[in-house]
Amino acid sequence: MNKYLTLPIIMLIAPVSFAGDFEFKTDLKITDGAASDVTTFKSGGAFDERKVKHKEKTKLETTIIFSEKTSVKGLKYNLRLGNIVEQNREKNLELNSDGSLDKDKSRTETERINYVGVGFNYKIKNVLGASRWAFKGVYDHYYDINYGAKDFQEDAKERSGSLKGSKWSLKATGEYSTPWNTVFFSPYLKFKQEKRDVWVDDIRLKQQEEEKEKETELGLIFDWIPPQAGWEVSAGPYWQNEVDFERKPGESWEREDDERWIAEIKAEYESALPGLELELVFSQHLNSEDQGERRLNLELSYEF
Repeated sequence: MNKYLTLPIIMLIAPVSFAGDFEFKTDLKITDGAASDVTTFKSGGAFDERKVKHKEKTKLETTIIFSEKTSVKGLKYNLRLGNIVEQNREKNLELNSDGSLDKDKSRTETERINYVGVGFNYKIKNVLGASRWAFKGVYDHYYDINYGAKDFQEDAKERSGSLKGSKWSLKATGEYSTPWNTVFFSPYLKFKQEKRDVWVDDIRLKQQEEEKEKETELGLIFDWIPPQAGWEVSAGPYWQNEVDFERKPGESWEREDDERWIAEIKAEYESALPGLELELVFSQHLNSEDQGERRLNLELSYEF
């Protein structure tokens, strides 16, 4: 079966194959990365090099989720089928001392991912002083990843290929009351790991690095329920620790750590039409090498 027909076919047969709840979700993320303009000098004070960099990313994820309650109170499991299209536009210039162009390594990379997964949601009340705690777990198997670079400049290297990978995450979110009836404190803790297998560049017939990424997040979020029906607004900072691993064929893992604080504001709307929800999120990095990076996330979901 053509792998690109898998998602629409499942969408057609799923409603008659199962008796649980289905959710169709579309998630669009737009990232404006921090720009950098760095000039370095040699030990004697002479000009060495000047590098100008800027990244932009657009990510569109479409998911079909089937979920069903279990005999355990508050516990639901789900099955997932999804597709991700991610485009990274990278500006990468090397300039001479007079500002003229020396090398242009700019390029646009596109990645298409098809995945299947499983997950669970579990809610429990009156624990650790909270009105409730919600736990969410997901495991996705990337059974097909297609990667390619286009619009690359003369000094950039072209790459393309296919590979596999996986992702899992666990998240725990509490809900604590405050002196204000419409305001709640919702701290959360999240762990995530993503892995990309070794793959071969079809252009240069060269093995590429195996990659792993681990993230830990701790959020301190306040939720506000405004008078307008269906709306909920949340805001607050969260701390994020990201550890990236790379391993070339036959070599040991190389590790890179980054720690940052991120400010976030989110607006959610649940329509009077049953099952339709809208979520809009804006976030900005407050420190680290990515200071100033901004991200806009729009999510639309329909449950039936």
